[in-house]
Amino acid sequence: MKNAKSSLIVLLLLCGANLLFARIGISLTINRSLYMQYEHIYALVTLRNNSGRPLLFGTDPSLQGFLTLDVRDRSNRPVAKVSGQEISITGVMLAPGETRNVVLPIDRYYQLQKPDRYRVTANISHNALGGEYRSKAQYFRISQGVEMWKRTVGLPDITGKAKAGDLIPERTYSIHALSDNQRTCYYLKVSDQKYIYGVCLIGEAFGYERYQVEVDMLSRIHLLMPVAPRIYHYLAFSFDGKNIANSYWKTTSSIPTLHRDRKTGIVSRLGGAQAKPGRDFAAKKSNSITISDILQNERRKSPKAPGYSGLVDLGKGAVPEFDKDEK
Repeated sequence: MKNAKSSLIVLLLLCGANLLFARIGISLTINRSLYMQYEHIYALVTLRNNSGRPLLFGTDPSLQGFLTLDVRDRSNRPVAKVSGQEISITGVMLAPGETRNVVLPIDRYYQLQKPDRYRVTANISHNALGGEYRSKAQYFRISQGVEMWKRTVGLPDITGKAKAGDLIPERTYSIHALSDNQRTCYYLKVSDQKYIYGVCLIGEAFGYERYQVEVDMLSRIHLLMPVAPRIYHYLAFSFDGKNIANSYWKTTSSIPTLHRDRKTGIVSRLGGAQAKPGRDFAAKKSNSITISDILQNERRKSPKAPGYSGLVDLGKGAVPEFDKDEK
């Protein structure tokens, strides 16, 4: 009889836990498991309202709710937050049964400059639910990669205010290789002795073909990256890390190449013809979507868009998997 009572209590507790857990579902997806140091790291948080009622995240105490992340290093120590940066979902409303995706640039909220292995979970709470709900943990690593190429250049006097004898400011361009079990990626880093101005994924290793690099008279860097048989990706960046050229070129009777004039320092892309992704070669999107596409949801108010624009690689796990008792 005592065992039967104990079993019944355990069963009731489990049922109660399932009912409580089913009020709101939360799932977390990290776009990759390996990142270059100082690269932007995005998380896709999926919320599903199973409460049977609308959930409004407002400023009134009865409507307050919070979306938080718990980020820890290899030693299970909490990672310090970035001062003045908080995740806010105030103004978001989840209709009964609605599923909503939220994209969060984790590196904006947490100090993730140190190479290490990290674990992150997402948590959602609302005063109308009376509890906090947690996603499964996701893991990722940050690495410095292997430096493949480096050049330090002086900056041109664009303003015309420089005086004779003034110290010429410098920038350093470096290309780093980052490898996991499936691929090797190349990153461009723009830096000086004090700041990192940009870290950008510029391509994947393709067979034994080598990328081309040139720096012009205005200290802008030009890159020609092989991406497919007879196809090259042309990229150029200013000394503050901004992308100023982005196009694809294919081999015809001539091969695309970079040429630097020895007298003027002008860098030109020569040879080949322009190529179109999807027509001349298969574009690798890897479940990539734009941030604005993710956040736009029937024109209703969404969480504040991240400051980073462009294409976000959400990886193979872009569609989150819920637990069995959440379905």
